[in-house]
Amino acid sequence: MRPILAQSWPSVALFLITLPAAAHHSPAIYDQERDIILEGVVTKFEWVAPHVYIQVETENDVEERVVWTIEARPPSPMSRLGWSRRSLEPGERVTVVANPARNANRKVALGQSVLKEDGTLLSILSISTEGDAGASPTSFVADDLSGIWETRSGHEVLLPFKQPKTSWSLTDRGLAAVESYDERFMNPNNDCVPELAPQAMIYPGVKSIEIGEEVTVIRLDESLRTVYMNLDSHDGTPYTQQGHSIGWWEDDVLVVDTAHSAEHRIGNAWGLPSSRQKHLIERFEVSPDRSGLTYTFWVEDPEYLAEPMMGALDLVYRPDLPFVSLPCDPEIARRYIEE
Repeated sequence: MRPILAQSWPSVALFLITLPAAAHHSPAIYDQERDIILEGVVTKFEWVAPHVYIQVETENDVEERVVWTIEARPPSPMSRLGWSRRSLEPGERVTVVANPARNANRKVALGQSVLKEDGTLLSILSISTEGDAGASPTSFVADDLSGIWETRSGHEVLLPFKQPKTSWSLTDRGLAAVESYDERFMNPNNDCVPELAPQAMIYPGVKSIEIGEEVTVIRLDESLRTVYMNLDSHDGTPYTQQGHSIGWWEDDVLVVDTAHSAEHRIGNAWGLPSSRQKHLIERFEVSPDRSGLTYTFWVEDPEYLAEPMMGALDLVYRPDLPFVSLPCDPEIARRYIEE
């Protein structure tokens, strides 16, 4: 049951550098150029948010028992990969492929896959590779925007949010904020404060949209957005975490206008804050063959953005997928932080 060092797979390592296992924090604490294989027994399986965790007991070179903590992805994308809260049980023998922490004293690793004793292989890596982002539509046909939608963001969509310093036009204050960002102490996710749109919309995962005459609800992994369909102004509304959203229809296109968002340390992109001046316009349109929808956004924030940013991606209609949303656990959210 000894951990075995192995050569990394170049394509996987490159993918993980540009796309973290989850939106909650970057994978910088892990050595993604090195793989280890852990053979041992599951001692704990935590189906929790913002990350699923697996504890595996192995033996080191001198046959001492060592418990490794394997970080996986949030429950929603894990469900999309075939996982559930019953996928693993304490006492099961498994073989785990993972990237170890850069600090060799920490027995934590970023999971890639789990092989069970019965031969079942459970993947932890995102299936939303660059090629998958352009995957062919499913056979499901949507009547309208209501339902379950799957985001399959590729590298080209995610990269600007991960590297705003080189991808976005920033003000001096925006540039200084990115350069001074320290994830250990400044990431609001550590206190279970979720990302804001459009960043929250572009991460791979499952979203739920409920269209109503007065209120439309957009549910993400760890947050809920309420869009008021019977208002035409933000006047008099308070500044809140997700802001105040009003919506209207332009033919079959849902337009959502969001303002009055509270300040957020990574409200525009990774390390790039958002201010109370942030203004976001989104458009949701079902594709011509009705197998997916196109999501486009335009965002301005003159305090941090020298020019407005815009982007687009496609979501796939997936009524067969479960929508899993669990409350964020602060202890779990802070677990990755090195003391």
